[in-house]
Amino acid sequence: MLKNLILLTTLFLSSFAFSMGHLDHEKGLHPVAKSGQMIVTYQGDCSKGNAKKAMKLIDKIIAYEKKNSPIKYSSAPGTWSVNSIGAVDLHDSKDAMNQAFDWQSKDKKWSDMFNGIAIACGITTDDFVINIMKAK
Repeated sequence: MLKNLILLTTLFLSSFAFSMGHLDHEKGLHPVAKSGQMIVTYQGDCSKGNAKKAMKLIDKIIAYEKKNSPIKYSSAPGTWSVNSIGAVDLHDSKDAMNQAFDWQSKDKKWSDMFNGIAIACGITTDDFVINIMKAK
């Protein structure tokens, strides 16, 4: 009797857990950003350079930002293709994004690191394609 009760309880709980996961799946993914947040993408052509080295440098600049930026934002490295590298940043607002840009432009170490990424790709920082989108 106790065995049956344990078996029924286990089956009930496992079906409940499965249905909860199923319901979450039906809801879909959460939005990438909330309304008013700013999404910034950085894309650099690394076909004349060393994309693997550039990606390691991007990891380092993101770690530096997390530790040193007075304005908090999230950032993730990525690739668009084998030789196209970059990152995507998420800022809480347009004002926060502008404050982060201001910090980046005034922080010599950050600027040197960004320049190092460009050099690793065989390009300049001006060659990066930067796109900004405001989430609705």
